[in-house]
Amino acid sequence: MQRKKTILITGAGRGIGFALSKVLAESGHKIIMTARDITKLEKRLPEISGEVIPLKMDVTNIDDIKRAVEEVKKMGHLNVIINNAGGRFDSGDWHEANLENPCISEPDEVLKTIDLNLMGPYRVIKYFYPLLDKENRADIINISSGMGGIAEMGPGSPGYRLSKAGLNALTSTLSATFEGTKVYVNSFCPGWVRTDLGGMEATLTPEEGVKGMVWMINDEPDIRGKFLRGQKILNF
Repeated sequence: MQRKKTILITGAGRGIGFALSKVLAESGHKIIMTARDITKLEKRLPEISGEVIPLKMDVTNIDDIKRAVEEVKKMGHLNVIINNAGGRFDSGDWHEANLENPCISEPDEVLKTIDLNLMGPYRVIKYFYPLLDKENRADIINISSGMGGIAEMGPGSPGYRLSKAGLNALTSTLSATFEGTKVYVNSFCPGWVRTDLGGMEATLTPEEGVKGMVWMINDEPDIRGKFLRGQKILNF
């Protein structure tokens, strides 16, 4: 029988984060939905049937994270951390790089993207890790992208690609750290999803994009330190 879990999801106010929260809450889990804009998040809560708790948190702000940790501590242990909050600040189109201008993004745009997409999850894991129930299985799921996979690497969007490649590397190093424990760390690429980031031309709905993560949480497969799309393991 599926265990009821307490799950923290960052960037849960829209897109993949909201879809994950909705699907997991409606399958019986307790979801702590975090977002920078708590007002917008709270307005969408009536769309979800299940136990959800909204919590304001900016993953780029350590003080904000520490305050959120104290709030979650009052609720007991966490079973799952899902690092979903992310964005793209690169200049130009996704694939605009060329021989004349290979580094199309400004350095501060690259750093801003890395701060959100890589250092954000790093901060969340660092400060929320003590709250994980390590006596039973605990999962850390990092929402990555095929654009960060070395095997699928292409031109353009250096900040986004570097940040997601770094997130995959963080998954690998943490998984090695937790070898022999009940803490599982994996990265997931949801595919090309119709969100503000993916655009309306994308081929998948948010609900279709989150199926792999839901499977990992509900079925608890013995998979760790991997990069997946759905239930398929990808090359880093």
